[in-house]
Amino acid sequence: MFLPLHIFEPRYRKLLDFCLENGGEMGMAPYPKGYLGNGLPPIPKVVGFGHIIQKESLPDGRSNIILEGLGTAEIVSLTSTEPFYIAQVSKREHQRNKNVSEELKEKIEELLVLTKRILLAEGAEEDLILKMNQILVHPFPVDFIASLIYFDFKTKQTILETTNLDTKANLLKQVLMGLNLGE
Repeated sequence: MFLPLHIFEPRYRKLLDFCLENGGEMGMAPYPKGYLGNGLPPIPKVVGFGHIIQKESLPDGRSNIILEGLGTAEIVSLTSTEPFYIAQVSKREHQRNKNVSEELKEKIEELLVLTKRILLAEGAEEDLILKMNQILVHPFPVDFIASLIYFDFKTKQTILETTNLDTKANLLKQVLMGLNLGE
C-alpha cells in the first residue's frame, strides 16, 4: 500500500527529518475529530506504520512524501516531543494475502466489486477503478480497501487491529454491504 501524503507543514519538518534520520519509518494514527485539548492528541494503542520511499521538498517548506504501508504496531511507550510523538512499538504479524483458501480469495474479489461500486458512485475516475484489480495480489488487500473508503473510525480501527485476514474481510464486507445498500 502506498500513501501519498501532502500534510507536512513547515512545523512538522522536525518529524519528517527525525523519521528519515532513523530508518525512514513513520507511524500513522488518525487525528481525533473535534479534538480541542491542549498539547498532542491521544492516539490509539494500535497504529499503522510504513517506510518513507520518496520525499519531495516544496518551495514553501512543506514536503510531499510517499509512505509504503508495512503493517500495524502496538504502542509500548510514547515520548512527546511536540509537535509529534516518538513511540517504542511492537510490530504485529498480520496474515498476508498469500496461500489463502479459494473461499477467502472469492471474498476478497467480492470486496473489490463492492469497493468499485462505491468508488464509481462517488465519481472516481475509470483509471482508478481499473487499477483496483491490483488489490487482488496486494499483501494486505483488506487494509488497503479500508483506507480508501470513508466510514466510521471505530470500525476502521477494529479492522486495522484484526490480524486474521478472514475476520478482517468479514468486518469490511459488513461495512461495504451497508454502504452499497445505502446508495
